Amino acid sequence: MSNDEQSPVSQGSQVSQQSQASQRSQMSRPKADASDAQLLGVRQAVLGAAAGLAGMASMAPFLALAWVLGAFELSAVAGLSDIVALGPSFLYGTIIFVGGGMTTLPLLFVSLALFLPGDAVIVKGAVFGAIVWTGFAVAFWTGQAGTSLALFLVLTLVAHVAYGAVLGTVYARYARIPVYDV
Repeated sequence: MSNDEQSPVSQGSQVSQQSQASQRSQMSRPKADASDAQLLGVRQAVLGAAAGLAGMASMAPFLALAWVLGAFELSAVAGLSDIVALGPSFLYGTIIFVGGGMTTLPLLFVSLALFLPGDAVIVKGAVFGAIVWTGFAVAFWTGQAGTSLALFLVLTLVAHVAYGAVLGTVYARYARIPVYDV
């Protein structure tokens, strides 16, 4: 039987399924309204940078502990400056690392927060931090093995979850997460 020849019962069933899918989609996120007209502007970017700086500050103790325990190499941070042809410099690498944590990652979080799992912004931030950690773990791994590798993975994961949770919490305290109609 072709689509044109389907019985009224099966056509009604398809309409009902489409209606239910549409309702579930609409229930999972709020609709944008007129107050969301300015989704991302200078104010949101500045607040994102401040929230990113707070997140980086929350991350620092965990990375410092990983370094003290021998699970994190500072040469990995210095490698960031080498990538942009500044030579291996811990200072420049740190500036690049913190700069990314204050610009790129906060803007990415604000853009994606609506679609991340969790109802509370702290949960959305923690999930975001865990997602970002996967790239960090690969990019900053310097050959650790055994206990050193386990410490590296655990401490850097905790650092990134803390970063995301603080980023989300601080940003949401002073600005709204934009809602997109997609």
